[in-house]
Amino acid sequence: MNKPRFAVLVLALSLCACKKDLIDTSRPTRPDPAAIPVTLILDPTLTGYKIPHTFEGLSYETALLTQDSGYLNENNTVLIQLLKNLGKGVLRIGGNSSDEIDWGGDDQGTDTLHRKLTKPDIDRLAAFAKAIKWPVLFGLNLGNSNPAEAANEAAYVRNRLQSSLYAFQSGNEPDFFGNIHRQGKYIYEDYQRDWRGYYNAIKRQVPGAVFAGPDMMPFNLRWLHNFTKNNHDKVVMLDGHYYNNGPASNPSIGLPDVLVPNNKMAAYLQGMSVIASSHGLPFRISEGNSIWGQGKPGISNVFASALWALDFMWSVAENKGQGVNFHGGGVRFVYTPINTANGVTTAKPLYYAMLAFKYGAVGNKIIQPRFLNPNPDDNYSVHACVSPDNATLVTIINKETTKDFSFTIQLSKTASNIQVARLSAPSITANTGVTFAGSTVNSDGSFEPANPEEYRTNQKSFTVTVPAGSAAVVTVR
Repeated sequence: MNKPRFAVLVLALSLCACKKDLIDTSRPTRPDPAAIPVTLILDPTLTGYKIPHTFEGLSYETALLTQDSGYLNENNTVLIQLLKNLGKGVLRIGGNSSDEIDWGGDDQGTDTLHRKLTKPDIDRLAAFAKAIKWPVLFGLNLGNSNPAEAANEAAYVRNRLQSSLYAFQSGNEPDFFGNIHRQGKYIYEDYQRDWRGYYNAIKRQVPGAVFAGPDMMPFNLRWLHNFTKNNHDKVVMLDGHYYNNGPASNPSIGLPDVLVPNNKMAAYLQGMSVIASSHGLPFRISEGNSIWGQGKPGISNVFASALWALDFMWSVAENKGQGVNFHGGGVRFVYTPINTANGVTTAKPLYYAMLAFKYGAVGNKIIQPRFLNPNPDDNYSVHACVSPDNATLVTIINKETTKDFSFTIQLSKTASNIQVARLSAPSITANTGVTFAGSTVNSDGSFEPANPEEYRTNQKSFTVTVPAGSAAVVTVR
């Protein structure tokens, strides 16, 4: 795909792309004749689930606390600004390393490659959490089968984080413990016994501690069901992981693995929603990204991953999920939303998807679009919501690589003002040059949307064209 396709910014209140911010309302509404027409109907009075302000989040390995004291640090001003750009959120500390690193307290141990987690590590985390004003979902080491040590760790973490602590988790993907952290097969009943032992030990030492779980692998609804049945009165949230495909080492994995919908995802999210709601609990994707195994170069770190991430966040929200924590951190994580290399912190393509979701979804009530002429072979998605000030926001994601679409949007009331903020890049495989609302993130981490495309109208119907390999957030007032 070349740059001109991304330069086609057509709203069918005019005949073609126009550089003017304001369009003369006397001009006729015509779709782009080169784009495939799609018609949808929106009724902003039929609102549903409200997307939480803390929906967006990041997930980091516990090892990051022991290996890089300058990263999750109150003096890392660029990272702090990048998180502040997203508004409120949830920070998750865990990952595989949470079951590999022991609590040392005042002693970091003698193994410099695998040192223990210490009080100074938690002190820095507490200061960082206070600086970003995000609550922390904190993972404890279940892998070493040491509930007494976990209780000591939990006591210090809670004492230092105070109101910045969201909840504790015990174990990362415990349904994969067999022959890794445990000898032989490890079934749910084994996990339940271990989890309850940790819960009791921690509650004895930290009576006010709250928990979430089971932080399981993708698609394992059986463990989620059993965990919820046994522990619904002992947790404040259910959570699990999601990766669209993997491992990254699989040579057959390509762009379709992030552009083409994963049929297993819908059933998984629906299942999580049903299990959680049946016990009056929220659920969250506590760790997730595109391709597991730290991500695949040319897929997980390019613009295609941003289109996938934006669509995925909407899918979680439409199933009444509390949010998504995208995993990442250091340079070894190809899919990281924010990368730091050679002392420079930068926003990657997936981060721009988070910006688009923040501006187009967070804090708003979902409405369901109705399509008049859908073609199941066309790879696009449309999501809509209503803001507290009664604006209607429509997010359109075109994951086709060669097809442009002209979306005619029919409203139940007359629109007077339309703004279009686009998520775009030089190509779907670009890992730089990504913009949202005409802007890029500055070197100091700051971000401000540029003036969006803006159009005045007095109609109940309008058309907006979304080129191949791009997305748009349309605000209607």
